[in-house]
Amino acid sequence: MSKVIAFTFARAGSKGVPNKNIRLLNGKPLLQYALCAAKGSKFIHEHYVSTDGKEIAKVALNNGAKVIERPGKLSSDTANEWHAWQHAVQELLQAGLMCEQDIFVSVPCTSPLRNTEDLDKIITAFLSNKCDLALGITQSDHSPYFNMVKSDSNNIISLLCESEKYVRRQDVPEAWNITTMAYVTTAEFILRGDGVLCGETLGVQMDKARSLDIDTELDFLFAEFLMNKQLGEL
Repeated sequence: MSKVIAFTFARAGSKGVPNKNIRLLNGKPLLQYALCAAKGSKFIHEHYVSTDGKEIAKVALNNGAKVIERPGKLSSDTANEWHAWQHAVQELLQAGLMCEQDIFVSVPCTSPLRNTEDLDKIITAFLSNKCDLALGITQSDHSPYFNMVKSDSNNIISLLCESEKYVRRQDVPEAWNITTMAYVTTAEFILRGDGVLCGETLGVQMDKARSLDIDTELDFLFAEFLMNKQLGEL
């Protein structure tokens, strides 16, 4: 029977939010939220953190995860995270700790409002459908056919997608955002593929209130606001 193994990829360098992956959010390192969500899953057998940072590794070990040392060439600002996924899978395969049929679950640090039920929902969807990869999606408030634009060198704007002309937002094709709640696939697909959309990708609709992806200082402030609001309502 296939094992379900969680991975979190947390490099030490971060330009948008310095030390983002271990920055305290409501008193806890950001990484800890991913580790706690995975720990409660009814599917996940074990959790590995791939990192080049000593402090990140310390947080991982203190929260019951195992550490994969991430090479410097896979930790730069320009590195492709898919290659880090492949590296982690290859490390476990070579150590006899994973086989190609095992389930790979990426649990990013940047989605701290995601909970265990969200993880299990995406894993269940993957296991229940014939697809190469499953990820969370939420309906977008903006559409490239209606109110998303591009700008030229003179700051003149035009619609991002102009294949058809729409005059009402209600008439445009539905647009969806990819969340960073989780990405679920197999070790085999990681080794053979080159990106999350390179095969048949299943989108699983998730709660927008828990789908915040932290990439900027404003995102951090918004996450704190939402967490405090939820605590106040308990």
